[in-house]
Amino acid sequence: MKKLMYGLMAAGTLLFGVGCGSSSACDDLADANRALSDKVEACGSETGMEDDDFDQGRCEDALEACSDADRDRLSDLADCIQGLPDCRAGSEMEWVDQFSACFQRTAGLSAACAAAAGG
Repeated sequence: MKKLMYGLMAAGTLLFGVGCGSSSACDDLADANRALSDKVEACGSETGMEDDDFDQGRCEDALEACSDADRDRLSDLADCIQGLPDCRAGSEMEWVDQFSACFQRTAGLSAACAAAAGG
C-alpha cells in the first residue's frame, strides 16, 4: 500500500515540480504540494516529499508552453488535491482513488505544455 501511495506521490511531484502555468497556477500547485503531504501523513504514511520539492521557478519558466486552457487545467488539479479529505487509516485505497481522479482534470493538456512539464 505504501509503495502505491509513494508511486502516486512521485507522479504528482513530477507535475508539481515542473508543471506549467501562470504564477497563479504555480501558486495553486505549490499550495497543493504542501497540502498533499499533510493529507497523506494523516494515514500514518509519509510522502518522502519536502515542502521545497516544488520548484516554483521551473513552474513559472514553463509558462510560455502552456495555453490559458492548460493553466486552468493545472489550477483545477491543484484545487481538487487541496479539496481532498485527509487520508484515514483503513480507507487508504478509497483516498488513493480520489487522488487519482484529480489527475483526470489534466486530460487534454496540450502536447507543448505536457512536454514542458516533462522536463
